[in-house]
Amino acid sequence: MNKIKYTFIRLSINNNNKKHIQRALVLQGGGALGAYEVGALKVLCKHLTEQDKENGEEGKILFDIVAGTSIGATNGAILISQFLNTKSWEKAAEKLEQFWTKQLSLKCLDLSDVNKVWYNEWIKRNPTAASEEAARRYYSVYKLLSGTVRNNMYYVCSPIKDKKFFDYLPLSTWNIHSSKPLQESIEKYAEFPIATEFSNNGGSLLQQQQQPRLLVFSVDVAEGETITFDSYPKADGSRISKYGKDNKIVIDYNDGITIDQVMASNTLPEFYDYAPIGIDSKVDIKDQDESCRADITDKEKTRYFWDGGLLSNMPFRELLEAHQEYWESVKPNEKIPDLEVYIINVHPSKMDKDILPHDYDGIKDRKNDILYHDRNSHYDENISYILTDYNDFVRQMRNLLEDVLNKFDDKKIKDEYNEKLKHILAIKTISKNKREESREYKHLLKPRFKLNKVIRIERSNYKNNISGKIGDLSLETINKLIKEGEYDAWFSLIKEFVKDMNLVNPQNHPYNMQNKLTNKLDTALSLLKKNDYKDSDSHVYRHIKEFIDMVKDQHNKLEEHQSSKLIKLAEVLRDKL
Repeated sequence: MNKIKYTFIRLSINNNNKKHIQRALVLQGGGALGAYEVGALKVLCKHLTEQDKENGEEGKILFDIVAGTSIGATNGAILISQFLNTKSWEKAAEKLEQFWTKQLSLKCLDLSDVNKVWYNEWIKRNPTAASEEAARRYYSVYKLLSGTVRNNMYYVCSPIKDKKFFDYLPLSTWNIHSSKPLQESIEKYAEFPIATEFSNNGGSLLQQQQQPRLLVFSVDVAEGETITFDSYPKADGSRISKYGKDNKIVIDYNDGITIDQVMASNTLPEFYDYAPIGIDSKVDIKDQDESCRADITDKEKTRYFWDGGLLSNMPFRELLEAHQEYWESVKPNEKIPDLEVYIINVHPSKMDKDILPHDYDGIKDRKNDILYHDRNSHYDENISYILTDYNDFVRQMRNLLEDVLNKFDDKKIKDEYNEKLKHILAIKTISKNKREESREYKHLLKPRFKLNKVIRIERSNYKNNISGKIGDLSLETINKLIKEGEYDAWFSLIKEFVKDMNLVNPQNHPYNMQNKLTNKLDTALSLLKKNDYKDSDSHVYRHIKEFIDMVKDQHNKLEEHQSSKLIKLAEVLRDKL
């Protein structure tokens, strides 16, 4: 019997290979809270541009991937479109800010009712009454939803009476809205379709990368599945999304991501009707009628979508899957770049128990944050680390086996163990890939990318919050959100820098000084939030100044570039107060 000889190919281990690192930006959904992302983005663009310059990588693409759900998809599309036009991330961020402050925000909301004498008297008599600022926000949304004030995000359509149960009570009337104003607003600031690609002009990965990748997420209503729309082409050059059983559902958008995909990601159920998307560009989707109903004339060639936030309001997992899949299928002969991820969350994951709400609006507000906050990224991050560790371990054991077998002079023994190894690697796995295809153990040896860093910037302010905050388009609130995003971004970057430092106190207790520095930052941020991001009494300024002094006191325990960089970051924050 002839034996099939199995030849070893020594596997390289990720740890021993310097790899190009890509940056990814992930933007959460949250309506008007998307303005917060703008503030954080401005800081990231400034900070990362300076960081690249210091590292001798000036001109390096700032974000290789931008992934977004709902309003995060809108911000991502505008950011990338503006970058492609201006070749500047900071200018792109400025344009995105204009989208919020000049296009979406409202400067003329008449809230004179809130300022009447009776309201001031009401507050005096009722200690649980909302603050003037919270009332301003509440009635801003109230006036917008009542349809008495026009805006550039939606308008109320003709009410739809219940013709199923013939329940004509007001609560059963469907007050559906049109998203046409939002679509027109986006199209003023972003050019569609957005089709980008990873340049293949030779050279290093750093030299090849020229265009950022946009990932937009929406929910196919019939399938109940999150669908990824990708500005990068597949291996055959097409841009398609396959999903469903046996991947039989195919949506072709070969020219790139269109406004349709971005609007699908923004289609909040009940507030809007379905967002229809044709399976290819040849399908003619009619505009909504006066009742704002979706086109259902060609159901066979049309899929219907809802807001991506329903299933994945923080599409971190989808980002990781798309990154791995692209390099395995499109660039199989190149090492998968490691990832450095920046997450911007607009829904607070936690709340101080001392301010737990007991009023109806406050309870609704907290419920919404729990429903739409970042529920999975911490878990997915940890799973990614575990998978990378297992992958590295198995590959090193494989190499060790090769070294051991190479010490045998007996060819028969070598061939025998090679054959056994071949059969082991051909064993079918219990798990299947995303295309529902069976795999073999040898596929588990494919190299994975590493998550080098995950930095989260999360809105956590509950001062003057309202349950309808995702609909507050007043200019005053939009500017406040942008300001919050800026401050939170600086605090997050400084805390991350402190965490990465190797500090030891005189008693040789590691991390003691990190804790002190982190606590000082937490105290400053807590004071800032308590005063709704105002520092009128300069208490926050004083804490940041003390933080800087603490760092200076550690200069003999730090490398010069560490202390100087940390002081520089803190001084930028201090000067903004």
